[in-house]
Amino acid sequence: MHTLRRHDPLGLTRDAGWELGVRRTVAATAPDVWHRLLAEWLPQWLEVDSIPQLVGAPLRHNGSVRGRIVGCHMGRRVRMYWTPVALDHETVFQVTLLEASAGTTIAIHQERLVDAVERQSLLEQWTAILDDLVAALERETAVTYDLPS
Repeated sequence: MHTLRRHDPLGLTRDAGWELGVRRTVAATAPDVWHRLLAEWLPQWLEVDSIPQLVGAPLRHNGSVRGRIVGCHMGRRVRMYWTPVALDHETVFQVTLLEASAGTTIAIHQERLVDAVERQSLLEQWTAILDDLVAALERETAVTYDLPS
């Protein structure tokens, strides 16, 4: 947990620079979300080939290294050093799955951001990504019945 001084702007920490957090709850089980998170969503969102579950493993995109896994609690959390394509510096990126009464909460946390502008831009990006994911999963799980007349 980061300690804020009385006049620190929202998102500024003493030891991790600027950071952000976004959470959304989806109507799916944690094992299902974990599988899709690693197999589909994170590789697409982070623009990497795959998300290894081994600490120290590199994150690669078309042969170049974009980061490395620094923590993995199978089925619950993955933490990495990651350099987004649009940035010229490494960030710390983490996704945690939390049990929720309505399914599973996906919590994204990113730190070591340069300034408030970068934080706001990435906050908007992750908010849109998770909102789109929630909407897509709702469409995916909507059941329609074609009843005979």
